[in-house]
Amino acid sequence: MPVTNRLKQPLDRLCREFDWARRVEQDAIQFPRRYHDPADIEIAGLFASCMAYGRVDLFGSWVTWVLTRMGESPARFVWGFDLDKHRQVFTGFRYRFNREGDVLAFCLAAQRVLASHGSLEAFFLEGYSSAHAHVGLALEHFAQGFVGQDLSAVFPRNRLSYGFKHWFPLPSTGGACKRLHLYLRWMVRREQPDFGIWRGIPPSALLMPVDTHIENMARSIGLTRRRSRTWRMVEELTAALKRLDPADPVKYDFALCHKRMSGQCLNRRDVAVCSPCGLKPVCVHWRGRSEGKGRR
Repeated sequence: MPVTNRLKQPLDRLCREFDWARRVEQDAIQFPRRYHDPADIEIAGLFASCMAYGRVDLFGSWVTWVLTRMGESPARFVWGFDLDKHRQVFTGFRYRFNREGDVLAFCLAAQRVLASHGSLEAFFLEGYSSAHAHVGLALEHFAQGFVGQDLSAVFPRNRLSYGFKHWFPLPSTGGACKRLHLYLRWMVRREQPDFGIWRGIPPSALLMPVDTHIENMARSIGLTRRRSRTWRMVEELTAALKRLDPADPVKYDFALCHKRMSGQCLNRRDVAVCSPCGLKPVCVHWRGRSEGKGRR
């Protein structure tokens, strides 16, 4: 029996029964969920997803720090952004690869996109075509719209910082682009915990946000044997999950990711941890083994 056939029932059950509300405060989606206006959700969501590398308890305080300085409406702040006026607003920002100049460039680039297209969705749709199998080309257009701008007012001679380029990776370089796919999941999917405010893109066109948690879960249930998180892995996993749900292949992302984040999966056999797991019958770590042979 093909692996996807064996996976459909346990994965659908995992999504159906997963308590997303209990886990949402341990997820980067908590930050755009603080807003109700779609314009604010777009901007706050993009910044939060750009920052979503490392643990939430580490980058989360900096996301809050920036959003607090933007005031009650991130979208209004970006629309009214003035580099001379606001140059000192983010002084002191420092998270791993990123510094205050990256935040200034983010605001300046986003403002230009909004001024020319009215919304981030409209800009994304400019590069999207339903004739394509997925959003890959549109995502290239979207990311290029940020890193391809003249940001010499922030970065001398327009030499973009590593941190800013890290926020907007190009699919054409072959990376997984996890954080941008995460952003698209938030904006496009119609079901909780996502927002579904971008109505011009069908969930069927989305690609899986693949981080270390999804990579390990996918390998554990036999969806991939690849050892590196690349664009090819993203396409491979999405294609497999699309056979389970053609209309919404990335619906499995939140539950799978948080199953591992919460410690319910250790990426190895463990009798106590694995015993209640509904994915155990399709887990490669338990293939051909009885309960008593598991690691204690």
